[in-house]
Amino acid sequence: MSDPSDSIDLPGQLQALNRRLTQSNPELYRHVALYLQVLRQALPQQVRQACFHLSTQVHPQRYTELPLERRQLLHGQIQELVGRCCSLLTVEHLVILAAQISRERQRRDRHDREQLLEELTWEGESGGGEPEPLPPGSVQIAFAPPLAGGSFLWGALGHGEAPPPDTDEGERHDPDDAQFDDPDEDSEDGPEEGPSDETKGRSDLEELEDSLWQAGRLPDDPERVLRWMDGMELALARRLRNLSHAINVELLRGGVSRSLLPVSLLDAVLAGQLETMAAPANLMRLPLPFPGARGPQAQTLAVLLRPTDLELEEPRLRTCRRRLQQHRQEVRRMAQQFRRLQRRLRIHQAEQLWLQDIRPPSIPTD
Repeated sequence: MSDPSDSIDLPGQLQALNRRLTQSNPELYRHVALYLQVLRQALPQQVRQACFHLSTQVHPQRYTELPLERRQLLHGQIQELVGRCCSLLTVEHLVILAAQISRERQRRDRHDREQLLEELTWEGESGGGEPEPLPPGSVQIAFAPPLAGGSFLWGALGHGEAPPPDTDEGERHDPDDAQFDDPDEDSEDGPEEGPSDETKGRSDLEELEDSLWQAGRLPDDPERVLRWMDGMELALARRLRNLSHAINVELLRGGVSRSLLPVSLLDAVLAGQLETMAAPANLMRLPLPFPGARGPQAQTLAVLLRPTDLELEEPRLRTCRRRLQQHRQEVRRMAQQFRRLQRRLRIHQAEQLWLQDIRPPSIPTD
């Protein structure tokens, strides 16, 4: 049993830790806002440099063959795309996008769980009765398809990691809108029925996740603050990926590029699932799989804006990143302390209940 003196003021220690976290949240908000402010200032030049390299070092002949009007239109379109993206690089807009990404992941996980359950049910009902006993050492070959719940397993095992590429989004992407529509718009969900008893627990978890993205308010739990920071990083990467794809579309329309990489391929590179070759900052070089081709290996280059490349090229962004990392380390220490205090409090409460349960009943006196 633990020492009772160690558990006297555990609720007070937890409250003090929450107050300390709440006091540090405005500083975190300022760090994120400053990072995005510097990014908005540096992004136009970084995009121009990446497009300059593609147009003059990779495809110089194509660019010189373009008429003046077409070149001016290309520059104007890219500048407009960057301006629209910069207007969305604020804390408030990224919170909205982070909430949308969270809902997308919830829908994907819910669909994968339902599909996995259907496959398990189908496999259990497809036998048509009790299977006949097999001789020892025999192998039974089933004709049922394998389980396809890969994304469900990824969500269970890879919590906190970058999600696998969302191929559905890439398939329904329309280059004309450059993916700068209202990020809070849910286009896939229709009217839903009321939750059943089997889904109430899951609905509670989803509501708790949605509460993480309340506008103008950061969580008061260190674990949730870390998740908030991770969600903002995912939203920023999504916003830059959308801009990268839109720029590649304009380079294709302008005649500088001859191919367009799908969004799912960009996501695979960002998630580290696809190996790339060395390339200048904010560009992605991929080998083309042409087996048996002679001569140098075919390659393709495309714009891919990533925070790491932008920070390497902009010293002010590196300074802002260091401040965010330092704040993350402090919040992580708070989370570790918070978990220890919570565990000690639960142990203390369980011990008190145990002592109450084994206490002999009092004998009434006359």
